[in-house]
Amino acid sequence: MCRMFAYVGDSKEELTKLYEALKESAKNDVIASKYGLNPVHGDGWGYVIYDGERIYFYKSKNPIFTESLVLPSIEGKFYAIFHARQATDKSTVSARFAHPFYGDDENYFYFFAHNGSVDKEKLAHDLNFQGQTTIDSELALKFLIKNGIEKGIDLLMKEYTKSALNVFILRISRSDGSAELYYVNYYTRKDRSEYYKFYRTENAIFSSTLTYFGIRGVEVEEGKLLKL
Repeated sequence: MCRMFAYVGDSKEELTKLYEALKESAKNDVIASKYGLNPVHGDGWGYVIYDGERIYFYKSKNPIFTESLVLPSIEGKFYAIFHARQATDKSTVSARFAHPFYGDDENYFYFFAHNGSVDKEKLAHDLNFQGQTTIDSELALKFLIKNGIEKGIDLLMKEYTKSALNVFILRISRSDGSAELYYVNYYTRKDRSEYYKFYRTENAIFSSTLTYFGIRGVEVEEGKLLKL
């Protein structure tokens, strides 16, 4: 289980507030505590920031609340995804398996962050993935690239999701550098709906726990592929 946010806009101040709220959410997830779950998301973190010219991409095995972010010198509109991880399999706690994950095809570059669980074994089988070590989120991105975002998300929701498919997808065009940021709020664990809900402002989408640390928004519609 993880906490995360995505942002599209031009305010470094707004980005900093979201980042600080994410750190607090990762250190003390009050919603997870309500369900008797581990409230600490300390198994690594990462981010991607894209301003149309430069891509800043960082992943660490350390807890987000033990590191300090110095924002890059970004001007104008930018796209960002930040993610704090709580790993199901602690043997995969490393920068390699922190989010966001990166992938590409003939037309686009992709960055992907995920909260929840999907069927890793079924995805590995269907993708003919032979790697020795992986996690479900990495395979979910490979599946989306293979099938296309719209079809891939629909199939992941219908056939592979175990608990939740809360995702952010930053897609950057190879040809002209234009970008789109997609998000999905989908979960099958209705008994933990408060935990899995996404909220949004005009410029951001974020995990529900951030609402306890100063970020206010409206609930995101559930079960649809949307664009920020």
